Amino acid sequence: MTINHRAEAEKHLGNAARHLTEHPGDMRIAEVAAAIGQGHAALARNEERAATAADLREALHSLRRRYNDARSLVAAHIAKGLASRDKDRWQAARDLAQALDEAHSNVDDLVDASLSDDGHDTKTPWTHPAPVIRSEDPWAPAPDITASIPEPVRRVIAGHLAEALLDGRDSDVQKWARGIAYELKNIGADLTEEIKQQITDMTLGVDPTDPPF
Repeated sequence: MTINHRAEAEKHLGNAARHLTEHPGDMRIAEVAAAIGQGHAALARNEERAATAADLREALHSLRRRYNDARSLVAAHIAKGLASRDKDRWQAARDLAQALDEAHSNVDDLVDASLSDDGHDTKTPWTHPAPVIRSEDPWAPAPDITASIPEPVRRVIAGHLAEALLDGRDSDVQKWARGIAYELKNIGADLTEEIKQQITDMTLGVDPTDPPF
């Protein structure tokens, strides 16, 4: 059963106050009650300090989580800006990254990770914007040129990329293959389905229901 030390301290100290008389017996009771009350008061203070410390630790952990989440979101935003074909957006992203550096809140490692995850290299986007596609709308996606690429060419490229993606021995090779696939998609040559089919054929074999010609 948990003891409420604050309540016990108040009870015993109150009892001590009531026995503060000239009578020797009452004085003795007052002394004992005061000592017990002071003991409970000390325990109550310790409990309050422990509770305060626990609250501070939880608050600190919460702030750290929020800070790290905010850093990740800002880094992703900067990465999108650096990979943008819009020069003003690219410059704004670069300026923000530099301002964070000066504020001792460097997020370059997170930006590089986000760029890599999106299939970009981690050096070129920091030096200049991506080439602009000729369009009245700078935000317009690249025209789809997938169908204009001969099927045998798509099959060969997809096959090599599939082999690289399945290479579990070298993560750099896998990263390179993802980067090539993303870059092709960015310029309008989406080989995603061909690569998926190649991976399926390599891992499960060719569909036996397909005609052999």
